[in-house]
Amino acid sequence: MPEYSATRTAPRPDPVDRLLDEAFPPAAPAPDRLPWDSWTWRHPVGRVLSAGLGLGALALGAALGGLTTWTYWVALLAPDTALFYDLANAGPEMGQLSPKAARLYNLLHHPALPAAVITLGVTTFGQPLVVGGLAWLAHVALDRSFGYGKRLPDGRRC
Repeated sequence: MPEYSATRTAPRPDPVDRLLDEAFPPAAPAPDRLPWDSWTWRHPVGRVLSAGLGLGALALGAALGGLTTWTYWVALLAPDTALFYDLANAGPEMGQLSPKAARLYNLLHHPALPAAVITLGVTTFGQPLVVGGLAWLAHVALDRSFGYGKRLPDGRRC
């Protein structure tokens, strides 16, 4: 019969992992399947359209909120916090994220979320929400125009 120490406890789950697992359960392993919107960063036409959308959202957000508003700059830079979330546990390949950081990265780089923030801002007449949503959308679109798409479940680039 194995001996158990009274002082030994099970490791506590990371709250971010728990939140991500509840909101987006891990899919069945399919490491080589590309996301449905991979044309936006893999095809030249998709990259040009993404660049146009990104520059338009960037200019409109700057015109509505001005370049001095904090919501503009925070929303423009915040999606890349996923890159620093799990820096110590990065994968073996250059630029590979850990699987949990890849899920957070994909969540923050999905265009539906900034579109929802923009919609909420328009319906509630909340200028900071619209400006933040436009800056967030600009970040996502400009990333795709430069060829940075979503990550595979194991953290590698597509």
